[in-house]
Amino acid sequence: MMAVLTSGCSNAEKGSQSVSQDYDEAFVGMCFNDANPEDTGIDESSNVAITHLALEPLSCEVPHDNEVYYIHRLPANAEAQLGKDEFFEDMLDVCEDEFEDYIGSSYQDSYYEMSVLFPTTESWKLGHRNAICYAFHPAAKKLDFELKGVDE
Repeated sequence: MMAVLTSGCSNAEKGSQSVSQDYDEAFVGMCFNDANPEDTGIDESSNVAITHLALEPLSCEVPHDNEVYYIHRLPANAEAQLGKDEFFEDMLDVCEDEFEDYIGSSYQDSYYEMSVLFPTTESWKLGHRNAICYAFHPAAKKLDFELKGVDE
């Protein structure tokens, strides 16, 4: 399950990352750890879409797995696209476009990886409307510093 949360662009075809719990409380600059199995629910029909995920904010100075660098408000017509691979790819493109503004170097030139969390069809009905772009260490090592402006 952790691999689902930390898959970057190179692993985009492996599945979607979707959230529905504590999701709207995320903010740019928020550091958080990968989900614990007891904090998540897996869609049994697909075995890849996370249907419940608690994002607990952490200080970026303590060991953590990920850092939110952009939050994209989804348009009203996005609901029909949520389960499609093309939507995931489109959201990765949005995240890639915003990567340099926060990290300080383009995604192609950066040492760090990125991925995206977005609502499931079920959580959309609960009002979740954001795609959350986040960065992480390419070897899934813990970070103990902020990635904003790191320029690597």
